[in-house]
Amino acid sequence: MSVNTPTQNRQIITISLPFFMLQKLTRISKKERKTRSQVIRDMIEKYETDSIWEEIYKWGSDTAAEFNIKSEEDILKILND
Repeated sequence: MSVNTPTQNRQIITISLPFFMLQKLTRISKKERKTRSQVIRDMIEKYETDSIWEEIYKWGSDTAAEFNIKSEEDILKILND
């Protein structure tokens, strides 16, 4: 889901990381054959995607509780009534 953005639309930022995190970032970037910047961009995209899925899961869980759904059979009963 990553989107390549033209360079002119990018902003340079400075971040501070503990040394062990920098080592992890460097290790990941080498393993994935990506720049550290790309690894960080990918992490931000993943965080956003994970957040969306968490919201969907919560909505599903809340709906299941509201309708007392405990199994797929319960869903079929609701759909066929």
